[in-house]
Amino acid sequence: MPVIRIEVPEGTPLETKKRIREGVKQAVLVTLAPKEIKYDYVGVREVFGVLGDGLPLVTVDLRPGRDAGRKKALADAIATLLQKELNSDPTDLYVLFRENPAENHYTGGVLLPDWVPADQ
Repeated sequence: MPVIRIEVPEGTPLETKKRIREGVKQAVLVTLAPKEIKYDYVGVREVFGVLGDGLPLVTVDLRPGRDAGRKKALADAIATLLQKELNSDPTDLYVLFRENPAENHYTGGVLLPDWVPADQ
């Protein structure tokens, strides 16, 4: 699973942040990484900012290999979720995908392999 950080406005209720986190995890499994269910690297943090003026902001760090369609599907799913949970306009969402070579990804002290689609 990629590492995903979701930035929401200060004062966002804890239960809302929990629903966002779980919803993004589910969206990843459906759109971006259907076979990677073990890892749980989704964080929601409050930042100083205003919806529609720099927020919400989502950063996705991942290994190369996902096509643009998978990334767009994830961004669309997150936009829908944040519209529901924060009443944010989907056009205000900024999603930044940063791809780093597999040799820069470790978990449990183990280097992760190159990413390949679940059907390969």
